Amino acid sequence: MTETKELVDHMKAELEHVHDDVEHVGRDIEELNAHIKNLDDHLHHLLDETEEGTIE
Repeated sequence: MTETKELVDHMKAELEHVHDDVEHVGRDIEELNAHIKNLDDHLHHLLDETEEGTIE
């Protein structure tokens, strides 16, 4: 019985680590999406300036 409890406890701890890793990856993806949006906005701004001939 003790061996089974130790195995269950170990698996719970591993699952918590995986959950933490998934949350971390989720935050990284959100940050990456924000950077991509920022770059996209900047690109559109530059394209607008190029079309208007107002690049500074």
